[in-house]
Amino acid sequence: MGLLDRIRSGTNVPDDGPALATPGRRLTLREAGTRVNGGEGLLPAVREFLDQAGRANAHELAAMIAERPDPTGNARADALLAGVAEYTAGLQQIACPRWTSEPERLLDRFWFVSTEPGFRAIALAQTPVALKRRGILWSARSMRRV
Repeated sequence: MGLLDRIRSGTNVPDDGPALATPGRRLTLREAGTRVNGGEGLLPAVREFLDQAGRANAHELAAMIAERPDPTGNARADALLAGVAEYTAGLQQIACPRWTSEPERLLDRFWFVSTEPGFRAIALAQTPVALKRRGILWSARSMRRV
């Protein structure tokens, strides 16, 4: 029996891969950080958050970014989570949480998220200030998925 047949019959048991957000419930940045701590890739967790944040109203977004993510042990991840919180708060014109200003949420050298050298100029020109001031160079356009 194939996957589609198991899903249709209600007998499919998902593997132990990364937990997906509960339908109808928004993923918080704290939960995204927890997923990164659990071994999930940083960019997939952040992009899932961004997908949901793009559909959230101001009140929902404020709740999604309010709680401080635990430190991941990865300076880039910690800075990106704070930058994404500030960036999305600015889009909705809501207050940015205080935890985003912690000194450990800043990088001491620039990080080009894309490893493609051709995208560096684009990243320099199009990275939102909320990320750029933390040392992260990732264009706003690259943060969106279709």
